[in-house]
Amino acid sequence: MKQRMLDLIRADKSTDDYAGAVFGEFGLSVEKHYDLLVVAPTWKPDKILKDSGVEIICTREQAYYAGYEVKHGNQLIGWIQCSPGACCLIDELSLCAVLDFDKLIFLGAVGALSPEISLGDLCTPAWCVEGNLANGYLEEDILAYRPFGKVYPNDPAFVERVVRLSADLGFMLRQEPVFCTDSIYCEYAHMDFIKSFGVRLIEMETSSFYRMADLMEKPAIALMSVSDNSATGDSLLLRSEEQKAAYDRTRKQIIPRILLAIAGM
Repeated sequence: MKQRMLDLIRADKSTDDYAGAVFGEFGLSVEKHYDLLVVAPTWKPDKILKDSGVEIICTREQAYYAGYEVKHGNQLIGWIQCSPGACCLIDELSLCAVLDFDKLIFLGAVGALSPEISLGDLCTPAWCVEGNLANGYLEEDILAYRPFGKVYPNDPAFVERVVRLSADLGFMLRQEPVFCTDSIYCEYAHMDFIKSFGVRLIEMETSSFYRMADLMEKPAIALMSVSDNSATGDSLLLRSEEQKAAYDRTRKQIIPRILLAIAGM
C-alpha cells in the first residue's frame, strides 16, 4: 500500500489493532487469503448471488453494515456491505487495508443522465467527477483538495481485462463518465451544473472507491446496474415491471457471472 495509506492508519486514534477491528466489524480475517474483496453499499451477497452455486457465510451482521465470505470452488471472496455515501465507504474500506486480497470490486446501483442509457445496462466508470467532500480527508492538506476534479480507474489495464472478459461472457460493459454526489435528494436541483461536466451517470461512491484502491495499490473495478434515468423520467420509485426485471437481471444474473469470473482471473 502507498505511504499515504500507512500515514492515515498510523494517525487513526479509533484503534491500534486493525486486524482486530476488521474482524470485529466484518468478521474477515488477516490470516486468510481472499481472491477478491467486494465492497457493496446496501447489496448483500445472499440476494445478489442467490442462484450462483456459491456458499455464503455471514461472518458479521450489524445495524448498518455486514461481512460475508463467499466460497466458489477453490476461490474465497470477502464481502463488506456498508451504508451508502463516500464517507461510509472510506471509513469502512480503510479497515480492510490490512487484509490479504488480490483484487477489489465495487458493486452498486447507478442513475443514468442520458436517454441512450437504459435501465438494467451494465456500466463501469470511464472516469469520475469528485462532487463530494469526503475525498478531501484523504489528502495530507484538506485545503489542497479541489472538488469536481476527475478521478480515473487506478488500474486501466485491469479494467480493460474485465471489459474483454464481460464481452467473452456475452455481456456489454459500458464505460461511461460518472458524477459522484453527496446528496441524492439535492442533486436534481443542480442537474444543469452536474451535466456540464459531460457525465452520463450519477452515484455516490466510485470516485472514493478508486482513490482508496489507489492508496491500497490493488487492481479495482466498479460494476453497476442502471436503476433509473432522470433524462427519460424513469424514476427509481416508479419503474415498470419490465424495467425492474432488467435491473434485477443485471445485478442478480450478469454481475454474479462476471464477479465469479474475475475472482478466477
